[in-house]
Order: sequence, then C-alpha cells, then structure tokens
Amino acid sequence: MGGQLEFARGLPAYRVVKDRLIQALASGHYPAGSSLPAEKLLAEEHGVSIGTLRKAVDSLVFEGLLIRQQGKGTFVSQHDNQRLLYYYFHIVPQGQQKVRPTTKLLRFQRGRAGDEAAQRLGLGVSSWVFKIRNLLLIESKPVIVDEIVVDAMRFEGLTARQFESRPGSIYQLYESDFGQTVVRASERLRACSASQEHSKPLAIESDSPLLQIRRVAYGFRDDPIEWRVSYVNTSEHEYFSELNS
Repeated sequence: MGGQLEFARGLPAYRVVKDRLIQALASGHYPAGSSLPAEKLLAEEHGVSIGTLRKAVDSLVFEGLLIRQQGKGTFVSQHDNQRLLYYYFHIVPQGQQKVRPTTKLLRFQRGRAGDEAAQRLGLGVSSWVFKIRNLLLIESKPVIVDEIVVDAMRFEGLTARQFESRPGSIYQLYESDFGQTVVRASERLRACSASQEHSKPLAIESDSPLLQIRRVAYGFRDDPIEWRVSYVNTSEHEYFSELNS
C-alpha cells in the first residue's frame, strides 16, 4: 500500500490518499475499532505531507468512517449502539428523543432476489438472497415492520438462529460475523397503506396509513450491502433526523 503517490488519475493528492485509506479499511487492513498509525508514519507511507494526509483523514472523519479521540488518536468506526441510533434509526415517540428498539424475527427465508431487490443490490434477478421480516417495538409497542434483503453469497452461512440471537444490532452482526461494514445509507420516504401481512404484527387495521422508508445501505467501496423497506405506524411515532452543518 506504500510508495510514492501517482497523480496520473488527475485527482488531488489528498483524494488519492483518501481512496487508498478506504481500500485499506475495506480489505480489513485496519479493522473496525482499531487505531490508525501516527500521522507522520502514514504520511511517509503514502509519500505526502502531513497536511495532505490530515486533509484525507479529515474527510473520512467527516463521513463517519474514522473517529478522532482527543489525546488517543484516530480510530476506525465501528457500530456501537450510540452510533447506530444516531445515524441509522430515525423513528421516535412523537415529541420525544430516540429510544433503542427491541426486535422480534417474524420470517427468515432463502429465495430468489426478484426485480427490485436485484436492482437495489446489483444482483441478477435469479440470485439467491436472504429475505428477513423483522418487527421493531419501541417501549413495548409494535411500530415498524422491516423487510430486509441481503445477498446470500455475501452473507454465506447466515442462519435464522444467528440473526435472532445476535447480541447487538443487525449492522453489528454484519460487521462482526461477515466483515460487512455499513458506512452510509440512502433513504426515500413515501406514504402507503398497510397490507394484511403488515397490519397484523403492527396491531392495526388493514389499509391504515403507514410511512414507508426505502433504504439501501452501502459499504466502504460504495457497494450495496442491504436493501430494506420499513413500514412505520406513525399514529404515535414520527420520523426524526438531526442534521449537522
């Protein structure tokens, strides 16, 4: 990974260093939770000034891939509960703050991707995937049904028991057991009506209004890791996101 920097790509030096660091993170060269070498050593390794190296690291810190700890160094982000609540969970009791939900596995099966999941995950329509239905409860109230699809090859060996008995979150399971780290997600929101298969676990009438959240979660190489559609009962809950400038 070392050596003098090549600028043939026409990118600023810090961008080339940033891309190299992302490749190192994706390959597991720097595992989640580990510390990066000192800035001087990293700058020498990549053949750039400390200022250029620092600009690349700053960009990765801003994107949430790295975390600076005052007096300790720079560390690779990992999915602890606080990070997950802040970045990836946005449903709260109306007018209140975020509460960590509890979950209940409703369905776990292996099947073909189909058109939409294949498109979102960059797979063939006949590719094997795991299809997971998960119920999320907030303060013991059923609020969200998640329909999750992941590539069966990427998550080879995943079982219902493993998914259900995970000690942490789903993204923590992806990271710890399969080396798949979610670093960002895109979401689209729309209104929909509750189908029978979603109204029953949510304890509401069929055709009740729901918020639908369609999410693709991406890894270090911007590769799609997970396709998820969430069905949210907003009669007592709302979507809440904090934006930092």
